Amino acid sequence: MAVPVFAPWDDPTQKPLIQFKGVTKRFGDFTAIDNQTLDIYTREFFALLGPSGCGKTTMMRMLAGFEQPTEGQILIGGKDMKGVPPNEREVNMMFHVVMNFLPANL
Repeated sequence: MAVPVFAPWDDPTQKPLIQFKGVTKRFGDFTAIDNQTLDIYTREFFALLGPSGCGKTTMMRMLAGFEQPTEGQILIGGKDMKGVPPNEREVNMMFHVVMNFLPANL
């Protein structure tokens, strides 16, 4: 029996649950996020990966409302989150660090 493939980006009736539209975040002269645009759909498996300092935590802090974008919009369920405090957003944030250790004799 074939398992249906979940591909909302192929279905024009699907709307993104989370949207970053042209989001930029600057801390003084340092640009942590530069013109980020992405859509995340309901039921989609989404992973944010990258080296230290690439902006992963900054993106999550902006989504959660702990930081505000310097430019652009963040939408959840089609609603612009500008001015919405963290306790009124339908998101949670958990900081997670994954470390891999190799034996010293390898």
